[in-house]
Parts: sequence; structure tokens; C-alpha cells
Amino acid sequence: MVPIKLALKNFMCYRDNVPPLYFEGFHVACLCGDNGHGKSALLDAITWALWGEARAKSDDDLIYLGQSEMEVELEFSVGPNRYRVLRKRTKAGLRRTSQPSLHLFVAGTEGFTDISGNSIRETEQKIIDILRMDYDTFINSALLLQGRASEFSMKKPGERKEVLANILGLSLYDKLEKLAKDYSKEREILQQRLSADIARIEQELSQKPNYEAELQGAQAAISMLGTEVEKQESALTALRQSRESLKFKDEQCREIGMRIEQAERQLQHLNIVAEGHRSKIERYDNILSRYQEEFASIKMRSDDLARQEQDLGKRREDEKEISNQSNLLRSNNAQLKKEMEELKDKIDLLGKGDAECPLCGTELGVEGRKRTMANYETQGREKGDAFRTNHSRIQQKEEELKVTRQEISKLDATITSERTRLERQAGALEKERTEADRSLPQEKEGLERAQKTVEDLRKALQEDIEKKKTILSEIEALPRLERELGDAERAHRELRERERRYRDRLVEVQAILRRFAQLETEREADIKELRSIAEEKSIYDELATAFGKRGTQALIIEKALPEIEEEANRLLGRMTDNRMHLKIESQRDTKKGDTIETLDIKIADELGTRNYEMFSGGESFRVNFALRIALSKLLARRAGAPLPTLIIDEGFGTQDSAGREKLVEAINSIQDDFEKILVITHIEELKDAFPVRIDVIKTEEGSTFSLS
Repeated sequence: MVPIKLALKNFMCYRDNVPPLYFEGFHVACLCGDNGHGKSALLDAITWALWGEARAKSDDDLIYLGQSEMEVELEFSVGPNRYRVLRKRTKAGLRRTSQPSLHLFVAGTEGFTDISGNSIRETEQKIIDILRMDYDTFINSALLLQGRASEFSMKKPGERKEVLANILGLSLYDKLEKLAKDYSKEREILQQRLSADIARIEQELSQKPNYEAELQGAQAAISMLGTEVEKQESALTALRQSRESLKFKDEQCREIGMRIEQAERQLQHLNIVAEGHRSKIERYDNILSRYQEEFASIKMRSDDLARQEQDLGKRREDEKEISNQSNLLRSNNAQLKKEMEELKDKIDLLGKGDAECPLCGTELGVEGRKRTMANYETQGREKGDAFRTNHSRIQQKEEELKVTRQEISKLDATITSERTRLERQAGALEKERTEADRSLPQEKEGLERAQKTVEDLRKALQEDIEKKKTILSEIEALPRLERELGDAERAHRELRERERRYRDRLVEVQAILRRFAQLETEREADIKELRSIAEEKSIYDELATAFGKRGTQALIIEKALPEIEEEANRLLGRMTDNRMHLKIESQRDTKKGDTIETLDIKIADELGTRNYEMFSGGESFRVNFALRIALSKLLARRAGAPLPTLIIDEGFGTQDSAGREKLVEAINSIQDDFEKILVITHIEELKDAFPVRIDVIKTEEGSTFSLS
């Protein structure tokens, strides 16, 4: 992985006003600045963008103080391909949750294309696959962090193997060793369980001969009981047939008893029916005997009503005559009233002084007018007297008409009511006579039939009574037969119950014997599985030993040590003018003559060969640096990833001026091994030791940097 461009926003000590950092313009550069100004923060930005890892315990701690979100964008190349990673995070608040995001892009002919996964985890795995290294591999190979260069060298010889194993990623073999031991332990538990199952099965199978003997005994008992059951069933069949015969007769007896009861009820009913016929015959005879007498009485009353109707007719003629007279008087009065009104008009006309006659128009004069007026007044009085006399007679006729009409209405109502009553009485009488003429022969015939049925029924009743007596004498033996049958059935049930128990036990024993057959099969399968598990356990035990620290891990370390020595001595020779070289020994002899596992670092110079611990700070730093670069290259080769970038975040304060110059020369001497080398330091005199310098400064608005 070679970085190309790094852009920050609110990351650690950097705000959103920081320009992008472009890496394409240099091969080796020095990242310098005072402690705490943000040099290492740029490395944290790279690792956080790629793997989501940095020095902080929490991602929220990486956000610039007072801000709620941050983002880092990193462009880098792997081989001929160019990629871009954009990682963001929003801090959780009162009304929002933490919102991380990660996007991965690949460059093409038409720009960058998003190739992110469906989740952050998937995208991070894609990045690891592209880089062919994870965070731990990166910080142990491409990145030399402060204090980590001497991590391997400063350990005691007995602990260096563990450090080397961690750097080489041999913890995988520890996991495989533990996994093999766990599998071996599981197989051991399975062995114990199978051994216990086999012992239990053997214990159960020891009872098999007893059950086989019990099976034979049960089969013999069932055969003997079967013969006894057949004999009892024959006897039971005979008893049941006799009982059924008697029960049939008992049923016949009950049926005869019901017929007797029914016949007695029929006799009682027929007697009631016959008595009804007699009562009706007597009633019909009475109706026919009094018919003529009642009919004559109705005829006499009808004649009387006819005379009353004649009188009613006369009264109606009187009413008509009175009405005609009243109408004539009313007509006369109407004429008289008209004539009196005409006389009044004439008198009024003459009273106005006219001398002409109202009728002929002749001149009358005063005397003539007076005579004429006197004549008209006399005629008026006469007509008025006649009008009043007629009016008095009209009132008299009206009173007579009212009385006559009341008498007619009362007489008419009386005649109508009596006529209706007589007609109803005559109809009822005629109806009774007709019914009597029609029904009397039927009732006499019904009486004869009822008497004949009673006679036949009594004869049949007597026969049933005699038959019932005969059957009762025959079924007296039924209770005794029931008792005998009950005893026989109880004995049969007991025998059947014994047979059933034997058969149930036979089924149980057969099931147990089948179970024994299954157990024998299971035992063979368990023995076979036990052998297989023992073989598997032996394999896992061997694997646990192979994956252990004395197995594959020791072989890998033994194979890696010559590579480390060769690369470290190559770098150490450049830094010391071939004055120093080292050797790593993995075993040493004890005073007792034994050989123990160790990892001693022997360093030789012009004064001789000494242990690492005997050298000064500057000399030991050069040894540390050489070993660390050698380990980084080895780790990169083992991961299958190239190591084009080297970032050195180590202190140079332990070196004197000559040592620092040698260290710079060593770095420059290995620059052809890397596409990009970035050295981080705060020492002032080293700032100009490299062709390109990235100055990091801290301002009130956050850290920033410049390229020179």
C-alpha cells in the first residue's frame, strides 16, 4: 500500500481547515514538529481510514474537541490499481445515535466507482483483501511506532521467542493448538461416555438368559390356558342359548302383558264409545218427538207477526198522508208570502205619490190612489191571516209526523227482531231434525259395532291371560340360569385375564429381547465408534503437539532466524561501516550440560562478541532499528503482501551526531527497497537531513502542516 492523498476533517487535533497531504511528490520525507503537535495523528488517520483502528480507546475520542463529526479520506495504490477510502463518524447526542460510515472506491477510466460492501464489516474485509494485511500486520511491518523498535531486543532471552511469535503472527498456531486440545478433550469425554454406555449395555445383556426362559414359560402357559378357555366357551355357549330361549319367552310374556293392558284400555274405551252412542240416540229421539210441537209454536208466532206487518203498513200510509198535507201547506205559504211581498211593493210605489195604476198605468188621482192602497192593504191582511193559519197547521202536522214515525220505527224494530229470532229458531230446529234423521241410523249402527268389538276383544283377552300363565310357569327357571351363567362368565373372565396377563408379559419379554438385539447392535456400533474416536483423539493429540511452541512454531522461528540475521546484518553493516554484526542463537548449553530453548542476541564488533544488553543506547538503537526493519520485511513476505511503504515513528534522541548521521545514511541506503519512506521526528538537526520535509505546527484553530 502506497499512500497518495490524505484529507482530514475534525480528526484528533486537526480541524476542517487542513489542506490535503499529497504523497506523490516525494520518495523519502521527514515528518517533523514539536511533541504533541499532531505528527503521529496523521498515522492514526491512515490506520483509522483503512482499518478503523487508532491509539484512542473509542472512535468518539478521535473527534476534535467540541465537534460532533469527523471524516478521513485516503487515496492509495496497490500495484497498478488506485483506491479511495472515505470513513466518517458522527458522535452520539441527545437526539441522535452514533452514525459511522465507510465507502471504498476504485479508480477507472471514467473516475472512481463505489465498490463498498453491504455493511462496514464487509467493506473493511474488502480493504484487508486488497492490502493483504490487517492492522496488526501493518503496525508490525510498515509502521515502526514509538517505543516498539526495542520491543523485541529489550526482552529477556526467554521472552524474545514469545515476542517474535507475536510479531510473526504465530498466535494462530496457539489457537490451533488450543482447538486441537479442545477436540481431544471432547473425544476423551466421548470415550468415557461410550465406555460407560458399553458397560451399561453389558450389564443389561447379562439378564438375557432369564428373559429367554421366561418367554418359553409364558408361551407354554398361554397354550394350556387356551385349551381351558375353549372348554369354558363351549359351556358358556350352551348356557347363553338356554338363557336366550327363556329371555325370548320372557319377552313374549311382557308382550302378552302389554296386549292385555292394551285390551283392557280398549274395552274401557269401547264402553265409553257405546255409552256415547246410547246418549246420542236418546237425544236424537227427543229432538224428533218435540219437533212438531215446537214447529207449530213457531208458525203461530209467525202469523201474529204478519198481522203486525199489516198494521205497520197502515201506519206508513198515515205517515205519507200527513207528510203530503204538511208539504201542501208549506207550498201555499210560499205563494202567500210571494203575493204579500208584491202587495207591499205596490203600496210602497203608491206611497211615493204616483197617480198611475201599477197594473194598467191608468191615471188614478188622489182618491183613486187611496182606494187602491186601502184595497191592497186589506188583501195583505187577509193573506197574512191565511199565512199564519197555515203555519200553525204545519207545526201541528210536523208533531203528528214525528209521533207517527217514532211508532213506525219501534214497531219495525220489534217485527224485525222477532222475525230474525223465529227464523233462527226455525233454522236450528230444522237443523236438529235433519241431523237427527241423518245421524240416528249411524249411531245405532256404531253402537252395534262397539258391542260386537267388545265381545271379540273379551274373548281374545281371555286367551292371552291363559297363555301368559303358561309362559310364567316356564320362565321361573330364568333367575337360576342367570346365576349359573354369571358364575361361568366370571370364571371365564378370570381365565381370560390370566391369559391376557401372560400374553402382555409375553409381549413385554419379546420387546425386551428385541431391545437386547438393539443393544447388541448398539454395543457393536459403540465399540466401533470408540475405536474411531480413539484414533481421532490420537490425531488431535499429535496436532496439539505439532501446533505447540515446540512444534511448528519452533520450526517457523528456526527458519525465520537466518532471514532476520541476514537482513539485520545488511542494515547494521550500512549503519556501522560493517563494524558491527549480530547473531541470534535459539539454544544454549547450561552449566549442567543440558540444552535449553532461548533467543540470545550476540553482537560482535572490534572489541569482540557480547550480549545485546552490554551495548550503549546509541549502539543498541541501531541494533534495534536493524532488527525491526528485518522483522518488518519478514512479516510482509509471510503475509504475501509487498512492503512498499515504511513509516518510522521512533525517537532519535539516544543517538549522538555521528550515530544520527549513520542512521540517516542507513535510511537512505534502504530507500530503494521501498516506494515511500516517512520518518517522524522532533529533533531540529534532522529536519534538513531528508530531501522533503513536512512541518506540523499547532495553532489556536488546530494543527496544520506544510510541505517543503
